[in-house]
Amino acid sequence: MRAALYYGRQDLRLTSVPEPEPGPGELKLRVRYNGICGSDLHEYYDGPITTRSTPHPLTGVQNPVIMGHELCGEVVALGEGIDDLIIGNLVAVEPVETCGRCLHCGIGQYNHCPSLAIQGYNRAGGLAEYTVVKRRMAHPLPPGVTALQGALIEPLAIAWHTVNRCAVSAGQTVAIHGAGPIGAGVFLTLRRRGVEAIVVDPSPARRAALAGLGAKQLLDPTACDVVAAIRDLTRGRGADASIDAAGVPQAFAAMLHGTRVDGTAAVVAIHHEPVLIPPFDLLMPEVHLTGVALSVNAFPAVIAEMARGSYPLEGWVETIPFDGVIEQGIDRLRRQQGMKIVVDVAGRSGHLQ
Repeated sequence: MRAALYYGRQDLRLTSVPEPEPGPGELKLRVRYNGICGSDLHEYYDGPITTRSTPHPLTGVQNPVIMGHELCGEVVALGEGIDDLIIGNLVAVEPVETCGRCLHCGIGQYNHCPSLAIQGYNRAGGLAEYTVVKRRMAHPLPPGVTALQGALIEPLAIAWHTVNRCAVSAGQTVAIHGAGPIGAGVFLTLRRRGVEAIVVDPSPARRAALAGLGAKQLLDPTACDVVAAIRDLTRGRGADASIDAAGVPQAFAAMLHGTRVDGTAAVVAIHHEPVLIPPFDLLMPEVHLTGVALSVNAFPAVIAEMARGSYPLEGWVETIPFDGVIEQGIDRLRRQQGMKIVVDVAGRSGHLQ
């Protein structure tokens, strides 16, 4: 079968590998779509970061590894012991395997399992014609939710968890710094919950995409004092919560300074460089600074919201063919020439289906 095998920095090879077969408690999927994530760009250009040169303690997987962790697939084979799914079911994959025994797994915080393995980095991923997943990683899609929508569940689950970390309610205001895929997902999640959003991004194309999704308050950080603008829009108070979905020092600083007293500042972006936080910036406003680690228990809720129409894809999601994963996908995203790019692994590029 075809697969995108990651060997190391800027070394991703489209090649042929043997088809996997499911063991007990596993499913074999024919991959339909697999999204390209910002984490994939970091791994490709700066890695190895999450992939390993030695066997992962939980999965035994090391480089080279098949990449891809935002995927939807069709069940084609069932391992022993699985009787609640049938051949042909579409499933969205929650791409984490955990030990199931540690303190964090025991209290439902499995995203903090010290042995956590991520599909596409520490086990064979979705940039392949077929993949195998544990049953607990597979979330069946209801009728009406398409395979392409299913491939968006993982990043939208990150956005859902990010909004949960903000602890806001209807009528409050959140500033989103960064209008990439996670920022878009955060905006749509906030809108569904009745929370106002201020979207900040220097890219005219990304601001236009968010405007197309319904965002009313959009700021260009290259053309205004973002913190002053946020305070003007919130009658001098500041945002009830702010999110750094950009991963640059300017966005982090604006997030921190544009948040109201006793508000929440949540970091979901990956930063390449250390961020300096003057203690005074935390002492005086008493802002609650927090981070976002993957998602936890969010897939069922996001799938239900997708079925309700809460996450439209038009205007910010595009598909590319499998053969274009590097040039049309990874390279373009690095040049910020696309927003959310999804690989049509099964060969139906160009159609949002």
